Amino acid sequence: MKTWLAKWKISNALDDHKPLPPDMERAVAESEELRRLATDSADLHRALKKSRPAPATSPALHAAIMRAVRAAEPERAVALNWKIFLARWTPATALASLILLGGFAVLHHLRQSEPVARPAALSNFTDASSAVETGGKLVRALPDAALSPLNDERLRLNHDLANAQKFLLASLP
Repeated sequence: MKTWLAKWKISNALDDHKPLPPDMERAVAESEELRRLATDSADLHRALKKSRPAPATSPALHAAIMRAVRAAEPERAVALNWKIFLARWTPATALASLILLGGFAVLHHLRQSEPVARPAALSNFTDASSAVETGGKLVRALPDAALSPLNDERLRLNHDLANAQKFLLASLP
């Protein structure tokens, strides 16, 4: 672990172009491994600094490739057909929903509408009062219907706890 830390400090000193601290110079002088790392790293650093990589491609090659790309673009654009474009980009679900909506619209317009008989004013009042009465019954019955499963579960849990208590008490000496 100490050599890793020393190697890291040597590498950072070379990267930052700073001299080694005095304690690191002592460690390098005492250890053959650290001395070899310091000289190899310095040699590698100098070699990499002096060498310059040759250009990978010539500008003429780049220009020829770009001309070929520009020349190929119009052919691809002409090859696009609107039928292929429509078939590729229109989702099947959207097409099916449009067909269904069109079918419903046709059926709606083809069906003859029958005149709706207007109920008398008295029947409107009767309907309204029965709706209010039904709503009142629903408000009173809904809490019992919603809480009944919870109450049943609570009763079953109490029964299980009572049985566990009886078992534990029976097993005591």
